[in-house]
Amino acid sequence: MHRRFAIAAAVGLVLALASRPAAAQGQNLEEKIQRMEEQLQELKQELHRQQAAPPAAAPPAAIPSPPAAPSEAVAAATPAAEAAPAEKSEAFYEKLLERVKLGGYGSFRFEHNSLPEIGDTFTLRRVVLTTDANIAPRLRAYTEVEFERFHKLEVANTLSGPGNDLQAQQTIETSGENEISLEQAWLQYDLYDWLRLRGGAVLVPLGRFNINHDDDRWNLPRRPLVDRGVPVLPSEAAWDELGVGFNGDIPITDTLLGNYQIYVVNGVSLNTEFSTIAQTRQGDTTLIETEVEISPQAGTFDIDNKDAKALGGRFMLSPQLGTELAGSFYWGRYTPDFLPNENIYSLSADGLYTHGPFQVEGEYVYTHFGGIENVARGFAERVVNSESAIENDQVENEVDFELANLADSKQGYWLEFRYSFWPEFLNRTPLGYPFDHPQLIAVFRPEQVWFGGLVDEITFQNGVLTTFDKMNTRLNRLTWGLAYRPVPLVVFQIAVEWYRAKDGTSLSQVTNFLPAGPGQNEANAFLVGAAFGF
Repeated sequence: MHRRFAIAAAVGLVLALASRPAAAQGQNLEEKIQRMEEQLQELKQELHRQQAAPPAAAPPAAIPSPPAAPSEAVAAATPAAEAAPAEKSEAFYEKLLERVKLGGYGSFRFEHNSLPEIGDTFTLRRVVLTTDANIAPRLRAYTEVEFERFHKLEVANTLSGPGNDLQAQQTIETSGENEISLEQAWLQYDLYDWLRLRGGAVLVPLGRFNINHDDDRWNLPRRPLVDRGVPVLPSEAAWDELGVGFNGDIPITDTLLGNYQIYVVNGVSLNTEFSTIAQTRQGDTTLIETEVEISPQAGTFDIDNKDAKALGGRFMLSPQLGTELAGSFYWGRYTPDFLPNENIYSLSADGLYTHGPFQVEGEYVYTHFGGIENVARGFAERVVNSESAIENDQVENEVDFELANLADSKQGYWLEFRYSFWPEFLNRTPLGYPFDHPQLIAVFRPEQVWFGGLVDEITFQNGVLTTFDKMNTRLNRLTWGLAYRPVPLVVFQIAVEWYRAKDGTSLSQVTNFLPAGPGQNEANAFLVGAAFGF
Protein backbone atom coordinates (compact mmCIF):
# COMPACT_ATOMS: atom_id res chain seq x y z
CA MET A 1 0.00 0.00 0.00
CA HIS A 2 2.82 2.37 0.88
CA ARG A 3 4.54 1.68 -2.43
CA ARG A 4 1.34 2.41 -4.39
CA PHE A 5 0.86 5.64 -2.49
CA ALA A 6 4.48 6.70 -3.16
CA ILE A 7 4.19 5.94 -6.87
CA ALA A 8 0.88 7.79 -7.13
CA ALA A 9 2.46 10.77 -5.39
CA ALA A 10 5.38 10.69 -7.80
CA VAL A 11 2.95 10.63 -10.75
CA GLY A 12 1.22 13.69 -9.31
CA LEU A 13 4.59 15.44 -8.88
CA VAL A 14 5.56 14.76 -12.49
CA LEU A 15 2.21 16.13 -13.72
CA ALA A 16 2.68 19.22 -11.55
CA LEU A 17 6.17 19.79 -12.93
CA ALA A 18 4.87 19.37 -16.45
CA SER A 19 2.46 22.25 -15.88
CA ARG A 20 5.25 24.72 -14.92
CA PRO A 21 6.40 27.29 -17.50
CA ALA A 22 9.20 26.00 -19.69
CA ALA A 23 11.16 29.20 -19.35
CA ALA A 24 11.79 28.50 -15.67
CA GLN A 25 13.75 25.41 -16.61
CA GLY A 26 15.74 26.96 -19.42
CA GLN A 27 14.60 24.25 -21.91
CA ASN A 28 12.25 24.44 -24.90
CA LEU A 29 8.64 23.38 -24.25
CA GLU A 30 8.54 20.47 -26.69
CA GLU A 31 11.61 18.71 -25.27
CA LYS A 32 10.43 19.26 -21.71
CA ILE A 33 6.96 17.76 -22.29
CA GLN A 34 8.54 14.75 -24.02
CA ARG A 35 10.80 14.11 -21.01
CA MET A 36 7.84 14.39 -18.62
CA GLU A 37 5.80 11.93 -20.70
CA GLU A 38 8.66 9.39 -20.67
CA GLN A 39 8.95 9.68 -16.88
CA LEU A 40 5.19 9.30 -16.52
CA GLN A 41 5.18 6.11 -18.64
CA GLU A 42 7.99 4.64 -16.51
CA LEU A 43 6.04 5.35 -13.33
CA LYS A 44 2.87 3.77 -14.77
CA GLN A 45 4.80 0.63 -15.74
CA GLU A 46 6.23 0.40 -12.23
CA LEU A 47 2.72 0.76 -10.78
CA HIS A 48 1.43 -2.10 -12.99
CA ARG A 49 4.31 -4.32 -11.90
CA GLN A 50 3.54 -3.63 -8.24
CA GLN A 51 -0.15 -4.45 -8.75
CA ALA A 52 0.64 -7.71 -10.62
CA ALA A 53 3.05 -8.99 -8.00
CA PRO A 54 1.58 -11.62 -5.59
CA PRO A 55 0.93 -10.35 -2.09
CA ALA A 56 3.65 -11.08 0.37
CA ALA A 57 2.94 -13.99 2.71
CA ALA A 58 1.93 -13.00 6.19
CA PRO A 59 4.44 -13.95 8.83
CA PRO A 60 3.50 -17.02 10.93
CA ALA A 61 1.78 -16.34 14.21
CA ALA A 62 4.15 -16.07 17.07
CA ILE A 63 4.16 -19.10 19.37
CA PRO A 64 4.24 -18.17 23.02
CA SER A 65 7.47 -19.21 24.65
CA PRO A 66 8.06 -20.01 28.25
CA PRO A 67 9.42 -17.27 30.49
CA ALA A 68 13.13 -16.83 30.08
CA ALA A 69 15.55 -17.37 32.86
CA PRO A 70 16.97 -14.24 34.47
CA SER A 71 20.31 -14.70 32.71
CA GLU A 72 18.57 -15.13 29.36
CA ALA A 73 16.48 -11.99 29.95
CA VAL A 74 19.63 -10.00 30.62
CA ALA A 75 21.25 -11.33 27.46
CA ALA A 76 18.15 -10.48 25.41
CA ALA A 77 18.11 -6.93 26.75
CA THR A 78 21.78 -6.33 25.97
CA PRO A 79 21.43 -5.56 22.20
CA ALA A 80 18.76 -2.93 22.90
CA ALA A 81 20.93 -1.38 25.56
CA GLU A 82 23.83 -1.25 23.12
CA ALA A 83 21.63 0.28 20.40
CA ALA A 84 20.57 3.21 22.56
CA PRO A 85 24.00 4.96 22.58
CA ALA A 86 24.25 4.48 18.79
CA GLU A 87 20.86 6.13 18.30
CA LYS A 88 21.86 8.99 20.57
CA SER A 89 25.14 9.40 18.67
CA GLU A 90 23.32 9.48 15.34
CA ALA A 91 20.87 12.08 16.64
CA PHE A 92 23.78 14.16 17.93
CA TYR A 93 25.52 14.23 14.54
CA GLU A 94 22.25 15.08 12.79
CA LYS A 95 21.76 18.08 15.07
CA LEU A 96 25.40 19.07 14.59
CA LEU A 97 25.00 19.07 10.80
CA GLU A 98 21.89 21.19 11.15
CA ARG A 99 23.75 23.76 13.25
CA VAL A 100 27.13 23.79 11.44
CA LYS A 101 27.39 24.43 7.71
CA LEU A 102 30.63 23.63 5.90
CA GLY A 103 31.44 25.48 2.71
CA GLY A 104 34.12 27.21 0.71
CA TYR A 105 35.26 28.18 -2.74
CA GLY A 106 38.22 27.77 -5.04
CA SER A 107 39.59 29.07 -8.33
CA PHE A 108 42.38 28.53 -10.84
CA ARG A 109 43.38 30.03 -14.18
CA PHE A 110 45.68 29.87 -17.17
CA GLU A 111 47.42 33.08 -18.21
CA HIS A 112 49.30 34.17 -21.30
CA ASN A 113 51.04 37.49 -20.65
CA SER A 114 53.09 39.66 -23.00
CA LEU A 115 55.63 40.24 -20.20
CA PRO A 116 58.40 37.65 -20.68
CA GLU A 117 58.81 37.28 -16.90
CA ILE A 118 55.30 35.76 -16.76
CA GLY A 119 54.81 34.16 -20.18
CA ASP A 120 52.41 31.20 -20.03
CA THR A 121 51.43 29.78 -16.66
CA PHE A 122 48.76 27.95 -14.70
CA THR A 123 47.95 29.41 -11.28
CA LEU A 124 46.00 27.96 -8.38
CA ARG A 125 44.52 31.23 -7.19
CA ARG A 126 43.15 29.94 -3.91
CA VAL A 127 41.19 27.28 -2.06
CA VAL A 128 39.12 28.53 0.88
CA LEU A 129 37.31 26.53 3.57
CA THR A 130 34.53 28.03 5.70
CA THR A 131 32.41 27.03 8.66
CA ASP A 132 29.22 28.78 9.75
CA ALA A 133 27.90 27.58 13.12
CA ASN A 134 24.66 28.50 14.88
CA ILE A 135 25.89 27.72 18.38
CA ALA A 136 22.62 28.66 20.06
CA PRO A 137 19.77 31.09 19.48
CA ARG A 138 21.32 34.54 18.87
CA LEU A 139 24.89 33.13 18.86
CA ARG A 140 26.78 32.50 15.60
CA ALA A 141 30.45 31.78 14.81
CA TYR A 142 32.10 31.98 11.39
CA THR A 143 35.59 31.03 10.16
CA GLU A 144 37.34 31.28 6.80
CA VAL A 145 40.81 29.86 6.06
CA GLU A 146 42.54 30.52 2.73
CA PHE A 147 45.23 28.50 0.96
CA GLU A 148 46.56 30.81 -1.77
CA ARG A 149 48.82 29.37 -4.50
CA PHE A 150 49.45 26.69 -1.89
CA HIS A 151 51.08 23.39 -2.80
CA LYS A 152 53.19 22.25 0.10
CA LEU A 153 55.15 23.42 3.12
CA GLU A 154 57.49 21.17 5.06
CA VAL A 155 59.53 22.28 8.07
CA ALA A 156 62.05 20.09 9.89
CA ASN A 157 64.07 20.93 13.01
CA THR A 158 66.86 18.72 14.37
CA LEU A 159 69.26 19.07 17.28
CA SER A 160 72.24 16.72 17.43
CA GLY A 161 75.70 16.42 18.92
CA PRO A 162 78.18 15.00 16.41
CA GLY A 163 81.46 14.33 18.19
CA ASN A 164 82.05 17.11 20.73
CA ASP A 165 80.02 19.65 18.76
CA LEU A 166 76.42 20.89 18.95
CA GLN A 167 74.46 21.12 15.73
CA ALA A 168 71.05 22.75 15.23
CA GLN A 169 69.52 22.38 11.80
CA GLN A 170 66.31 23.72 10.24
CA THR A 171 65.04 22.72 6.82
CA ILE A 172 62.17 24.44 4.99
CA GLU A 173 60.78 22.90 1.82
CA THR A 174 58.20 24.65 -0.32
CA SER A 175 57.37 25.38 -3.95
CA GLY A 176 56.74 28.79 -5.48
CA GLU A 177 54.72 31.33 -3.51
CA ASN A 178 52.66 29.66 -0.80
CA GLU A 179 50.32 31.47 1.56
CA ILE A 180 48.00 30.31 4.33
CA SER A 181 45.88 33.00 5.93
CA LEU A 182 43.00 33.34 8.36
CA GLU A 183 40.54 35.61 6.56
CA GLN A 184 37.70 35.55 9.08
CA ALA A 185 37.11 34.15 12.55
CA TRP A 186 34.40 35.90 14.54
CA LEU A 187 31.64 35.38 17.07
CA GLN A 188 28.34 37.26 16.71
CA TYR A 189 25.65 37.93 19.29
CA ASP A 190 22.32 38.97 17.72
CA LEU A 191 20.77 41.37 20.21
CA TYR A 192 18.27 42.68 17.63
CA ASP A 193 18.08 42.67 13.83
CA TRP A 194 19.44 46.22 13.92
CA LEU A 195 22.09 45.56 16.59
CA ARG A 196 24.47 42.59 16.31
CA LEU A 197 27.69 42.46 18.30
CA ARG A 198 30.57 40.91 16.35
CA GLY A 199 34.14 40.36 17.52
CA GLY A 200 37.26 38.57 16.27
CA ALA A 201 38.93 38.63 12.87
CA VAL A 202 36.50 40.67 10.77
CA LEU A 203 36.58 41.95 7.20
CA VAL A 204 37.12 45.72 7.17
CA PRO A 205 33.98 47.22 5.57
CA LEU A 206 35.80 49.60 3.20
CA GLY A 207 34.23 49.37 -0.26
CA ARG A 208 32.05 46.58 -1.54
CA PHE A 209 34.66 44.17 -2.91
CA ASN A 210 36.51 43.51 0.35
CA ILE A 211 33.35 42.23 2.04
CA ASN A 212 32.17 40.34 -1.09
CA HIS A 213 35.45 38.93 -2.40
CA ASP A 214 34.60 35.23 -2.91
CA ASP A 215 35.91 34.19 -6.34
CA ASP A 216 32.78 32.28 -7.34
CA ARG A 217 30.73 35.51 -7.07
CA TRP A 218 32.72 37.25 -9.82
CA ASN A 219 32.80 36.73 -13.58
CA LEU A 220 36.42 37.75 -14.27
CA PRO A 221 39.48 35.69 -13.26
CA ARG A 222 41.43 38.61 -11.74
CA ARG A 223 40.52 40.89 -8.83
CA PRO A 224 40.32 44.70 -9.26
CA LEU A 225 43.45 46.86 -9.08
CA VAL A 226 41.93 49.13 -6.42
CA ASP A 227 41.40 46.20 -4.04
CA ARG A 228 44.23 43.83 -4.88
CA GLY A 229 46.68 44.66 -7.65
CA VAL A 230 47.89 48.09 -6.45
CA PRO A 231 46.06 48.39 -3.97
CA VAL A 232 44.38 51.71 -3.16
CA LEU A 233 42.94 50.10 -0.02
CA PRO A 234 45.33 50.47 2.93
CA SER A 235 45.91 46.70 2.68
CA GLU A 236 45.12 44.33 -0.17
CA ALA A 237 41.86 42.35 -0.22
CA ALA A 238 40.79 40.16 1.39
CA TRP A 239 41.68 42.49 4.28
CA ASP A 240 40.71 41.47 7.79
CA GLU A 241 41.57 42.99 11.15
CA LEU A 242 41.23 41.91 14.76
CA GLY A 243 38.63 43.91 16.64
CA VAL A 244 35.03 44.33 17.74
CA GLY A 245 31.98 46.27 16.58
CA PHE A 246 28.35 46.25 15.52
CA ASN A 247 26.33 45.57 12.39
CA GLY A 248 22.64 45.42 11.60
CA ASP A 249 19.73 45.90 9.20
CA ILE A 250 17.50 48.97 9.54
CA PRO A 251 14.16 49.10 7.64
CA ILE A 252 13.77 52.79 6.79
CA THR A 253 10.54 52.55 4.77
CA ASP A 254 8.48 49.68 3.36
CA THR A 255 10.77 49.54 0.32
CA LEU A 256 14.05 51.07 1.58
CA LEU A 257 16.44 48.94 3.65
CA GLY A 258 19.54 50.22 5.41
CA ASN A 259 22.52 48.21 6.60
CA TYR A 260 25.56 49.28 8.60
CA GLN A 261 28.86 47.90 9.92
CA ILE A 262 31.28 49.69 12.25
CA TYR A 263 34.36 48.23 14.00
CA VAL A 264 37.27 49.24 16.22
CA VAL A 265 40.34 47.22 15.17
CA ASN A 266 44.12 47.00 15.62
CA GLY A 267 44.52 48.47 12.15
CA VAL A 268 47.05 48.65 9.33
CA SER A 269 50.69 49.09 10.32
CA LEU A 270 54.07 49.28 8.62
CA ASN A 271 55.60 45.85 8.82
CA THR A 272 58.53 43.91 7.39
CA GLU A 273 58.84 41.47 4.55
CA PHE A 274 62.16 39.65 4.17
CA SER A 275 63.59 38.04 1.07
CA THR A 276 67.01 36.41 0.68
CA ILE A 277 68.66 36.12 -2.72
CA ALA A 278 71.72 33.97 -3.47
CA GLN A 279 73.22 34.85 -6.85
CA THR A 280 76.29 33.57 -8.68
CA ARG A 281 78.15 36.15 -10.78
CA GLN A 282 80.58 35.13 -13.51
CA GLY A 283 84.00 36.61 -12.82
CA ASP A 284 82.91 38.01 -9.46
CA THR A 285 82.10 36.84 -5.95
CA THR A 286 78.83 35.13 -5.03
CA LEU A 287 76.22 37.61 -3.82
CA ILE A 288 73.99 36.91 -0.85
CA GLU A 289 71.47 39.75 -0.62
CA THR A 290 68.87 40.28 2.09
CA GLU A 291 66.09 42.69 1.18
CA VAL A 292 64.00 44.12 4.01
CA GLU A 293 60.87 45.80 2.66
CA ILE A 294 58.81 47.96 5.02
CA SER A 295 55.25 48.49 3.74
CA PRO A 296 51.66 48.91 4.99
CA GLN A 297 50.17 45.55 5.96
CA ALA A 298 47.15 44.26 7.86
CA GLY A 299 47.41 44.71 11.61
CA THR A 300 48.79 42.21 14.07
CA PHE A 301 46.69 39.51 15.71
CA ASP A 302 48.54 39.75 19.01
CA ILE A 303 50.24 42.81 20.55
CA ASP A 304 49.47 45.96 18.59
CA ASN A 305 52.86 47.46 17.69
CA LYS A 306 51.27 50.92 17.34
CA ASP A 307 49.50 51.04 20.71
CA ALA A 308 46.64 52.76 18.84
CA LYS A 309 43.36 51.59 17.33
CA ALA A 310 41.67 52.22 13.99
CA LEU A 311 38.03 52.80 13.12
CA GLY A 312 36.20 51.58 10.03
CA GLY A 313 32.56 51.60 8.96
CA ARG A 314 30.10 51.35 6.08
CA PHE A 315 26.46 52.35 5.59
CA MET A 316 24.40 50.96 2.73
CA LEU A 317 20.93 51.75 1.30
CA SER A 318 18.97 49.30 -0.86
CA PRO A 319 15.69 50.52 -2.44
CA GLN A 320 15.11 47.16 -4.13
CA LEU A 321 16.68 43.75 -4.61
CA GLY A 322 19.77 44.05 -6.82
CA THR A 323 20.29 47.78 -6.22
CA GLU A 324 22.57 49.26 -3.54
CA LEU A 325 24.38 52.51 -2.75
CA ALA A 326 26.97 52.70 0.03
CA GLY A 327 29.65 54.88 1.60
CA SER A 328 32.49 53.74 3.87
CA PHE A 329 35.57 55.04 5.71
CA TYR A 330 38.72 53.96 7.57
CA TRP A 331 40.99 55.98 9.90
CA GLY A 332 43.89 55.13 12.20
CA ARG A 333 47.61 55.33 12.90
CA TYR A 334 49.83 53.32 10.55
CA THR A 335 53.30 53.79 12.08
CA PRO A 336 54.81 51.57 14.83
CA ASP A 337 55.72 53.04 18.20
CA PHE A 338 59.38 53.61 17.26
CA LEU A 339 58.47 55.84 14.27
CA PRO A 340 56.75 59.27 14.21
CA ASN A 341 53.01 59.21 14.87
CA GLU A 342 51.28 59.45 11.47
CA ASN A 343 47.75 58.52 10.40
CA ILE A 344 46.08 57.07 7.36
CA TYR A 345 42.49 57.59 6.21
CA SER A 346 40.39 56.18 3.38
CA LEU A 347 37.01 57.10 1.91
CA SER A 348 34.97 54.97 -0.47
CA ALA A 349 31.72 55.05 -2.42
CA ASP A 350 30.27 51.98 -4.12
CA GLY A 351 27.07 50.77 -5.71
CA LEU A 352 25.15 48.14 -7.65
CA TYR A 353 22.32 48.68 -10.13
CA THR A 354 20.27 45.95 -11.81
CA HIS A 355 17.75 46.39 -14.63
CA GLY A 356 16.58 43.15 -16.21
CA PRO A 357 19.59 41.38 -17.75
CA PHE A 358 21.79 44.49 -17.37
CA GLN A 359 23.88 45.15 -14.27
CA VAL A 360 26.41 47.84 -13.31
CA GLU A 361 28.63 47.51 -10.24
CA GLY A 362 31.47 49.76 -9.13
CA GLU A 363 33.66 51.20 -6.42
CA TYR A 364 35.78 54.31 -5.83
CA VAL A 365 38.44 54.54 -3.07
CA TYR A 366 40.66 57.43 -1.93
CA THR A 367 43.50 56.84 0.59
CA HIS A 368 45.85 59.39 2.18
CA PHE A 369 49.07 58.51 4.06
CA GLY A 370 50.07 61.31 6.42
CA GLY A 371 53.68 62.51 6.87
CA ILE A 372 55.52 59.96 4.72
CA GLU A 373 58.68 62.12 4.68
CA ASN A 374 58.64 62.27 8.49
CA VAL A 375 58.28 58.49 8.48
CA ALA A 376 61.27 58.19 6.11
CA ARG A 377 63.44 60.39 8.38
CA GLY A 378 62.47 58.42 11.47
CA PHE A 379 63.19 55.21 9.60
CA ALA A 380 66.64 56.51 8.56
CA GLU A 381 67.52 57.35 12.18
CA ARG A 382 66.69 53.82 13.25
CA VAL A 383 68.27 51.88 10.38
CA VAL A 384 71.29 54.23 9.98
CA ASN A 385 72.21 53.04 6.45
CA SER A 386 69.84 52.03 3.67
CA GLU A 387 72.45 49.64 2.28
CA SER A 388 75.23 47.73 4.01
CA ALA A 389 77.71 45.34 2.45
CA ILE A 390 80.74 43.25 3.40
CA GLU A 391 82.83 41.24 0.96
CA ASN A 392 85.68 38.75 1.04
CA ASP A 393 87.38 36.75 -1.70
CA GLN A 394 84.45 34.37 -2.07
CA VAL A 395 81.18 36.00 -0.97
CA GLU A 396 79.61 39.44 -0.81
CA ASN A 397 76.88 39.92 1.80
CA GLU A 398 74.49 42.84 1.26
CA VAL A 399 71.51 44.12 3.25
CA ASP A 400 69.01 46.57 1.70
CA PHE A 401 66.24 48.42 3.54
CA GLU A 402 63.33 49.86 1.58
CA LEU A 403 60.11 51.75 2.28
CA ALA A 404 57.51 50.56 -0.25
CA ASN A 405 53.92 51.20 -1.34
CA LEU A 406 53.74 54.62 0.33
CA ALA A 407 52.22 57.69 -1.33
CA ASP A 408 50.73 60.97 -0.21
CA SER A 409 47.53 59.81 -1.90
CA LYS A 410 46.16 56.95 -3.93
CA GLN A 411 42.77 56.98 -5.58
CA GLY A 412 41.04 54.81 -8.12
CA TYR A 413 37.87 53.18 -9.33
CA TRP A 414 36.53 50.17 -11.16
CA LEU A 415 33.24 49.74 -13.00
CA GLU A 416 31.82 46.44 -14.18
CA PHE A 417 29.16 46.36 -16.91
CA ARG A 418 27.39 43.00 -17.30
CA TYR A 419 24.78 41.60 -19.66
CA SER A 420 23.26 38.16 -19.00
CA PHE A 421 21.77 36.14 -21.86
CA TRP A 422 21.13 32.57 -23.03
CA PRO A 423 20.55 31.45 -26.66
CA GLU A 424 17.74 28.88 -26.87
CA PHE A 425 19.66 26.61 -29.26
CA LEU A 426 22.20 25.86 -26.49
CA ASN A 427 19.48 24.02 -24.53
CA ARG A 428 20.06 20.95 -26.71
CA THR A 429 23.82 20.94 -26.03
CA PRO A 430 25.84 19.84 -22.99
CA LEU A 431 26.07 23.53 -22.04
CA GLY A 432 22.31 23.66 -21.44
CA TYR A 433 21.21 20.15 -20.46
CA PRO A 434 20.44 19.20 -17.68
CA PHE A 435 20.95 22.56 -15.93
CA ASP A 436 17.88 24.52 -14.84
CA HIS A 437 18.93 28.07 -15.67
CA PRO A 438 22.42 28.39 -17.23
CA GLN A 439 23.72 31.82 -18.19
CA LEU A 440 26.26 33.52 -20.41
CA ILE A 441 27.47 36.88 -19.08
CA ALA A 442 29.34 39.47 -21.14
CA VAL A 443 31.56 41.69 -18.97
CA PHE A 444 33.50 44.91 -19.52
CA ARG A 445 35.54 46.43 -16.67
CA PRO A 446 37.49 49.72 -16.99
CA GLU A 447 39.81 50.68 -14.11
CA GLN A 448 42.06 53.62 -13.30
CA VAL A 449 44.39 54.43 -10.38
CA TRP A 450 46.16 57.75 -9.71
CA PHE A 451 49.22 58.12 -7.47
CA GLY A 452 50.08 61.47 -5.88
CA GLY A 453 53.52 61.69 -4.27
CA LEU A 454 54.37 57.98 -4.71
CA VAL A 455 57.70 57.22 -3.03
CA ASP A 456 60.15 56.36 -5.80
CA GLU A 457 63.56 56.27 -4.11
CA ILE A 458 64.88 56.67 -0.58
CA THR A 459 68.51 56.51 0.54
CA PHE A 460 70.11 57.39 3.87
CA GLN A 461 73.60 57.33 5.34
CA ASN A 462 74.64 57.50 9.00
CA GLY A 463 71.03 58.01 10.05
CA VAL A 464 70.45 60.98 7.74
CA LEU A 465 67.94 60.96 4.87
CA THR A 466 69.99 61.75 1.75
CA THR A 467 67.51 61.04 -1.07
CA PHE A 468 63.73 61.26 -0.99
CA ASP A 469 62.20 61.21 -4.47
CA LYS A 470 58.47 61.09 -5.22
CA MET A 471 56.48 60.99 -8.43
CA ASN A 472 52.95 61.44 -9.72
CA THR A 473 51.71 58.76 -12.08
CA ARG A 474 48.70 56.69 -13.08
CA LEU A 475 47.70 53.20 -14.22
CA ASN A 476 44.90 52.12 -16.58
CA ARG A 477 43.46 48.69 -17.22
CA LEU A 478 40.66 47.52 -19.51
CA THR A 479 39.21 44.01 -19.30
CA TRP A 480 36.78 42.28 -21.66
CA GLY A 481 35.36 38.93 -20.59
CA LEU A 482 32.74 36.25 -21.13
CA ALA A 483 31.54 34.01 -18.32
CA TYR A 484 29.49 30.80 -18.45
CA ARG A 485 27.52 29.76 -15.37
CA PRO A 486 25.85 26.33 -15.61
CA VAL A 487 24.72 26.83 -11.99
CA PRO A 488 25.06 29.93 -9.78
CA LEU A 489 28.02 28.60 -7.77
CA VAL A 490 30.22 27.57 -10.74
CA VAL A 491 31.68 29.89 -13.36
CA PHE A 492 33.99 29.36 -16.35
CA GLN A 493 35.76 32.56 -17.49
CA ILE A 494 37.58 33.97 -20.51
CA ALA A 495 39.11 37.45 -20.38
CA VAL A 496 41.47 39.78 -22.24
CA GLU A 497 43.34 42.49 -20.31
CA TRP A 498 45.21 45.61 -21.44
CA TYR A 499 47.48 47.61 -19.09
CA ARG A 500 49.13 50.97 -19.54
CA ALA A 501 51.00 53.13 -17.04
CA LYS A 502 52.14 56.70 -17.56
CA ASP A 503 55.11 57.09 -19.90
CA GLY A 504 58.37 56.64 -18.05
CA THR A 505 56.74 54.51 -15.33
CA SER A 506 57.35 50.76 -15.12
CA LEU A 507 54.34 48.55 -14.39
CA SER A 508 56.37 47.00 -11.57
CA GLN A 509 56.47 50.41 -9.81
CA VAL A 510 52.68 50.70 -9.60
CA THR A 511 51.52 47.07 -9.22
CA ASN A 512 52.40 44.19 -6.91
CA PHE A 513 52.09 41.38 -9.47
CA LEU A 514 53.57 42.54 -12.81
CA PRO A 515 57.38 42.04 -12.92
CA ALA A 516 58.00 44.53 -15.74
CA GLY A 517 61.41 45.92 -16.62
CA PRO A 518 62.49 49.58 -16.33
CA GLY A 519 60.29 51.83 -18.44
CA GLN A 520 58.07 48.93 -19.54
CA ASN A 521 54.69 50.58 -19.11
CA GLU A 522 52.37 48.50 -21.29
CA ALA A 523 51.24 44.86 -21.29
CA ASN A 524 48.36 42.63 -22.26
CA ALA A 525 47.15 39.26 -21.05
CA PHE A 526 44.75 36.47 -22.04
CA LEU A 527 43.13 34.57 -19.15
CA VAL A 528 41.06 31.39 -18.95
CA GLY A 529 39.80 30.48 -15.51
CA ALA A 530 37.21 28.71 -13.40
CA ALA A 531 35.81 29.22 -9.92
CA PHE A 532 33.46 27.14 -7.78
CA GLY A 533 31.65 27.43 -4.50
CA PHE A 534 30.02 24.83 -2.30
